[in-house]
Amino acid sequence: MKNAVLAALVVTLCAAFPLAAAPTIAASGIKNNASYVNPAFPNGSIAQGSLFAIFGSGLGPDQIQYASNFPIPTNLSGTTVNVTVNGTTLSCPIIFTLASQVAAILPSTTPLGTGTVVVSYNGTAGSAAPITVVAHSLGLFSVNQQGTGPGIVQDGSGKQNGTSNAFAPGQTVVFWGTGLGPISGSDAAQPTQTNMQGAGLTVTATVGGKPATVVYAGRSLDAADDQINVQLPAGVTGCYVPVYFTVAGSSGAAVTSNIVSISIAASGTTCTDASAPPGLINGTGYKLGSVGLSRFVTNLSVAGQNITSTTDGGAASFFSYTPTYLTTGNFAYYDTIVGTCTVTQLITATGGNTNLPTGLDAGPVINITGPNGVKQLTKTGTTPGSYSASLGTSTSVPGVPSTPLYLDPGTYTLDNGSGGADVGPFKLTITVPPTFNWTNQTITTVDRTQPLTITWTGGDPNSLVFVAGSSMVSNSVFASFVCYGKDSDLSLTVPPAILSLLPASGTISGTASGGLEVYTYNTTTGTAPGLDLLTGSDSSGFVKNGVAYK
Repeated sequence: MKNAVLAALVVTLCAAFPLAAAPTIAASGIKNNASYVNPAFPNGSIAQGSLFAIFGSGLGPDQIQYASNFPIPTNLSGTTVNVTVNGTTLSCPIIFTLASQVAAILPSTTPLGTGTVVVSYNGTAGSAAPITVVAHSLGLFSVNQQGTGPGIVQDGSGKQNGTSNAFAPGQTVVFWGTGLGPISGSDAAQPTQTNMQGAGLTVTATVGGKPATVVYAGRSLDAADDQINVQLPAGVTGCYVPVYFTVAGSSGAAVTSNIVSISIAASGTTCTDASAPPGLINGTGYKLGSVGLSRFVTNLSVAGQNITSTTDGGAASFFSYTPTYLTTGNFAYYDTIVGTCTVTQLITATGGNTNLPTGLDAGPVINITGPNGVKQLTKTGTTPGSYSASLGTSTSVPGVPSTPLYLDPGTYTLDNGSGGADVGPFKLTITVPPTFNWTNQTITTVDRTQPLTITWTGGDPNSLVFVAGSSMVSNSVFASFVCYGKDSDLSLTVPPAILSLLPASGTISGTASGGLEVYTYNTTTGTAPGLDLLTGSDSSGFVKNGVAYK
């Protein structure tokens, strides 16, 4: 009878006070706490001794709680984190805990390899989530806390870099990150500043496409926080200059960090960038219009047959961007500097900034007048701001009709008539250059550990050439790169550090899910009532699908 009463009491109490749900780690929810690179990418593994983030639900209290003193505790407000690799289980020091996110330090003594992470809260353990532990995988902190765009970069006095506090070529500055590698002491204690550069570790810096001298690479005075002191190279300036690091130990392949940007000015503390509207530079927001013409030759191998299509197209966009657009979501703007490359890593090909710009009405159509007559770009979608049209197609696909091509070399005038509700009348002239030709487009496989050299002829010697590539895994994990060169150079080499950030290609219907694009790009600028900047562009080049990144 006594046991029956106790059993009834337990049932009643459980009904009145339901047990808390076990902690749940989200899919792909374990990431470097600076870069936030997804673990599906080559630089997404977690380094020994680094700060890593765990995303999920029920991981900790509703209000964020921080560790306030050294040593960093392994139980913070009821949250514990255990990592198990190769049969060894270790407790992780915890920097902060919250129901949706935990920041912890992966012990430097964690074995290398694949394993699991388990989060417990108030004694209730959640399910194990996978983790891959490596010796080195540097992530760089950024202003938007997403690992993209302007980096957390400071001068010797601790002042943060920015467009109105640009640093100078030759100046030594500090980049902040986590993941340089393990230390010999306790990860929970305040670390000793020791230069890891050269002591079994090689850290290289690339700033604006040029090598920069790494003066110091090691722990800061904060647990698991790394600082890399870099002397900026000469001859590089801009408001959003791309920067990345590669880290190599005594064994294993070098790992490239995420890419962030830095503002560099030749003189003074305010950077300049003629290609960017002032509102982007000074953070006040901006209204941008762009009109572009393009001719692309697309090559695709399907079932052993080569299919070629040439498409002439036109597009225009008119949008208003808020001051916070650059520093939210995973959008990032980088200067177009000859010799530089940038990489975008997405978990779905449709990723983007959730703080979307507002479309501007520029009138009912955009008129194009050129050597082959008059064409029009018409509105697309139900909201204002976007215009497009197919201007001609020639294809070798059986049964698909061709239409006359339109964009022969020559001068084209674009206008919007009397304008629209938001953008007044404008007239812009675009020159389509002589024929551009990608001369080694027989490439079918890209070795991501070796330099990739692209060659071309033709085009406008004064124009830019863009070399872009992409690789996709299982139609979900997607990464792309773009590098900038001069047409007159007739070649461009993509460094392995950039290629290494792309995943190995999967296949779709038996065809490798990677691609390459090589095209010449010319720009011009104009003015229009209601816009801070109006740009016109012509691009002409080649797209090759079915390229395998190995």
